[in-house]
Amino acid sequence: MSHRNRLCHSLSNILSCLGALASLAVTTAAHADDETARSYSDDAPHHNRRDDDTSKTHIAVDFDFGSALDAPRTKAGGGGALRLGQEFDLLLVSLTPEFGGSYHAFGGNDETKLYSGFLGGRLAIGKIVEPSVFGHLGVGHVAGLESRTAPIMDAGLAIDFTLLPLIDLGVHGAYNVMMPRDDGSALKFVTLGAHAALVL
Repeated sequence: MSHRNRLCHSLSNILSCLGALASLAVTTAAHADDETARSYSDDAPHHNRRDDDTSKTHIAVDFDFGSALDAPRTKAGGGGALRLGQEFDLLLVSLTPEFGGSYHAFGGNDETKLYSGFLGGRLAIGKIVEPSVFGHLGVGHVAGLESRTAPIMDAGLAIDFTLLPLIDLGVHGAYNVMMPRDDGSALKFVTLGAHAALVL
């Protein structure tokens, strides 16, 4: 009887040890799995919402040389514009709706100064070198010997060069028209210039 009790006690101890070893093995394996998963999660690239975003914000400044057409009293001048837009990439084509404001001053006896606000957009092809067409419609105000406010529009061509990831440089040319006066004549001028854009 005593021998049977000792045998039962020994079996109980062995089973207890096996149970403890099994529990330790399971715990160690689970811990190892957690560490592996955590390591994989740390090594894997973090998903960023911006990685899925195909749009970019453009803040651009134009520097223009302007020359009036069919206006003997108005000579050449200069000016510029500030534009804010959102570029949407469509494979090799990009569309950029934008808005902004401009100022142009012309020499001559009439001392014409033109202020305008506009809405429009541009359509470009390519990535590093981007030829584009653009157009805008807005409201302009002329000050000088003549003072009036009327709709204004422009259309033109541009070429942009992406020299740095955050900066685009380019050149442009446009034809501009301010709606006719009471006598049917309109303020028409061409602009040639350069521009720089911060791309965010």
